[in-house]
Amino acid sequence: MIKDFIKNQIRKTGMVRALEMDNEKLKIQINNLEKINNLEKEKLKAAEDKLRIVGVKDQLREKYKYLNPHKLDLIDLAFQKIIPNADSFADLGGTWRVNGGYTFYTIDKYNIKSAFLVDTNINDPLLSKVNEYGNVTLINDNFGENIAIDQLGELDAIFLFDVLLHQVKPDWDEILKRYSTICNCMVIFNPEFTNSDNTVRLFDLGHDEYLENTPYDKDHPTYKSLLENMNEITNYDSERMLRDSHELWQWGIVDKDLYTKMKDLGFSLQFYQNLGNFPDLKNFENHAFIFKKD
Repeated sequence: MIKDFIKNQIRKTGMVRALEMDNEKLKIQINNLEKINNLEKEKLKAAEDKLRIVGVKDQLREKYKYLNPHKLDLIDLAFQKIIPNADSFADLGGTWRVNGGYTFYTIDKYNIKSAFLVDTNINDPLLSKVNEYGNVTLINDNFGENIAIDQLGELDAIFLFDVLLHQVKPDWDEILKRYSTICNCMVIFNPEFTNSDNTVRLFDLGHDEYLENTPYDKDHPTYKSLLENMNEITNYDSERMLRDSHELWQWGIVDKDLYTKMKDLGFSLQFYQNLGNFPDLKNFENHAFIFKKD
């Protein structure tokens, strides 16, 4: 009986120890599960944060879906990577077709203290939109003129979207020179000419080649007689002939000349992208640039 009693005690002790071991294992498993759960919670939170950030970005892009996404990418690259502490800029000629869209996108996304939009075509939709913002100044003038530039002061950046090829008196390179004295970064999107080694004045190509290298309707009466009437005075400027109108395509600018000019002005190329042919024009490509002052 004593032997049986001892056997039973040993058996019970073993069971207890087994239970204790099982409890220890269970505690370890529970602890591991808690660690895994905490890790998963952290992952989930990170994913939610990322989703929230992406969601905000997507919502903003959705709001401005009428704008060129490549130009929005260019703005984002400049303000996030190249001039991350920037809080001022000027959008030059930013009214046509977009009514200041790139100005408002930049303000909505970044911590901007002062923004300027300079254009000769300030319209009612733009005026109405500006009333929603307290940090935008509209300048209704030719952005190439010193009277406009003098109102801007020092800036972190300027936007030149599809405007350089239009600039005459002052010409496109003189525009860059004037703005190089007041800004640290130039964000440029421009149709660049690929059918020449050097920049050309498009009117100098003659009537047929001018129309071949511009997006105008060749059969429209206005453009059919364009070169015949190019010495007429424009509607918006009593001192400017049609030949010198910034509403027309004026230049076939080549990359080499743009690079050289910016280098001479003390700027270095930070970003470049060839975005392919301008629609229906075999001799022009849309090129994106960001230059920063050395």
